[in-house]
Amino acid sequence: MSKVFRITEGLENMGALKTGGQGSVYKARRTGEIVTAVKLLPTPVSSESSSDKNYIDFKNEVDKLKKVNEDPNPNVVTILSSGITESGCFPFIEMQFIEGPDLEELLKPPYDPVFTVKEAIKLAEHLSNALAHCHNLDVKHGDIKSNNVKLNIHTGNYVLLDFGLSLMSDEERRTSLRHAGAIEFMAPEQNEGQMLFETDVYSFGVVLFEALAGIVPFPLKDKGQTARNTIMMAHLETPPPELIPLRQLHMPAGWSQEMKLREMNIPEWLVSLIYKCLEKKPENRFANGMELYEFILVNSALPVSGNDDNLEAIVRLQQENEQLAKENEELRRLLVTNGEGAVPVAPGSNYTSAATKYETLPHTSLDVSDSALTSYSRTGQSKKTTDRKKIFASIIAGLLVLILVYALVTKKTARSSDRSNATTTQPGKVQNVIGHYKVVSSRAYLYGSPDEDSKKSDYIIPSNDVITAYEDKNGFIYTEFTNYKGESLKGWLNKKNLTTLEDWSQRSKREKAEVQLTAEDIAMQLRDARKFLEKGQTKAALYIYSYLAGQSVPEAMYYYGNLALQNKNEDIDCGRGLEFVKDASDKGYTSAKRTLGFLYLFADNPGMLSANGYGQCEFNKNTRRGRDLLDEAIKEGDTTASHLLEQYQAGNPEQSSDH
Repeated sequence: MSKVFRITEGLENMGALKTGGQGSVYKARRTGEIVTAVKLLPTPVSSESSSDKNYIDFKNEVDKLKKVNEDPNPNVVTILSSGITESGCFPFIEMQFIEGPDLEELLKPPYDPVFTVKEAIKLAEHLSNALAHCHNLDVKHGDIKSNNVKLNIHTGNYVLLDFGLSLMSDEERRTSLRHAGAIEFMAPEQNEGQMLFETDVYSFGVVLFEALAGIVPFPLKDKGQTARNTIMMAHLETPPPELIPLRQLHMPAGWSQEMKLREMNIPEWLVSLIYKCLEKKPENRFANGMELYEFILVNSALPVSGNDDNLEAIVRLQQENEQLAKENEELRRLLVTNGEGAVPVAPGSNYTSAATKYETLPHTSLDVSDSALTSYSRTGQSKKTTDRKKIFASIIAGLLVLILVYALVTKKTARSSDRSNATTTQPGKVQNVIGHYKVVSSRAYLYGSPDEDSKKSDYIIPSNDVITAYEDKNGFIYTEFTNYKGESLKGWLNKKNLTTLEDWSQRSKREKAEVQLTAEDIAMQLRDARKFLEKGQTKAALYIYSYLAGQSVPEAMYYYGNLALQNKNEDIDCGRGLEFVKDASDKGYTSAKRTLGFLYLFADNPGMLSANGYGQCEFNKNTRRGRDLLDEAIKEGDTTASHLLEQYQAGNPEQSSDH
């Protein structure tokens, strides 16, 4: 390599490693065979004296950096020396040379496009440890990005590099970032030249988002100033996109289906951490690296997901219920075949609970008296009758155990609240159903007693739920209700906010459309649905999407239909699912345009469809329409659409010139 200039005595310039707005990094060799990395800052100093402000600022920051290495940290690069170059009088810092790929390289071939969850947690621990170490010594990095974090191939540690930005003055930093900084990783306040502890936390969130999603929240289309301004405004105003769908889209083709499913199970705390780091306002993020590191250490020691056990228990209960239902139905069929007739149901039995939101337990109340089982007498039937008694007893015992187990599960998942029985007037133990209602106002608040003065903070919003009334008093009805979050609500509802189920059923479609949620309520429900999807609670998410889709909310229409196309929504078939996605696209929802464009272009590519979860349905190819939809999505900032279009054109070069 050519030697551009002499750094200083004892350091041989071996050529540039990288160049950026914060200066250039050179590979250097000390006298002998020790290889290091040298960071040259872009602003020269006129003299090494107190009269040169640039030199004084540089010297003060170098003194801070020296403190970082007084107590060496395995996740922070070692600063070896600093000074002024003999050629050009540029300030420089000499650092340990870390041998290994940086994160930017680790997300490109031959490596996988996303990290495994285990590796992402390791990265989070190592990088937050580096930040905690630096912040504890009052050193802010200011330029955390994927190519400033390297994997040391000798130790297996992730190492934070390049403290060049921390050595600049505020004005130098502001100018550098505005024109050449890695805008995809910059916190909103950096646009004004601010560098806070929370600034490093924000960039940490971007790095971790990229590792899990395979792409940064706001990707830069090109290096033009217009594109940079667009990303800057996105950091200031646009909420970060959903991580889970992006991760699913960038799953490596070489991973098995089992591994893909396992790797979609990202711990809830990790997703929450990322979005807290990406808060627009610094005060809403983790205050510094110490707080961030502590949060990660505490949560990484916990099980992968606090809800997995409950979900698995519910799935097992559903499977066991289905098996018992089949056995019960077979037994009923045998009884009818033998002339006994239908088994009578115990009068007044009406078992309902939170479990019925997922699946009811069929025929849980049976008359098992001797008279019911021996209502006829026939030679040779006594043994069969005895056997059936045993079968019946086994079924009932099994169902009772399941009900008990489910009660324990739902009790564990129910959120503790101030909804105690002491503050709510309730009817007696025996509750008779007196009617069914639907919520028709945007918020139907609960009351502690049937009067206006006992209003509580809890409320029910319009949905597909039917409200069961157990008592009617003073214009209020008493209900016990479990919402889609699994929260048990008990209290009185004002009938002004309700309509009877009969009236609801008789309403015209026009009148039903008049029941609208507020924008705030829609946003809240969509946020809840996204969280459910992130945690793998698809049924709970569909519960929300099904109602909002009926209210023509584009995002809900898209997800309700798209989940059906991916065989995750059993309520509707592929045709109806595609209609929902088309309607969402027609309403301008970008993700729907991207998905629809993908399906039109790759309709004749079963491998591509299956790899993206659409192998269960058949689609009609429409190349022109598919391209147009992806183009629209690209113009609206959807980088995934751009990737899909490039992928299609690469496989169909003869059609690329036609577009």
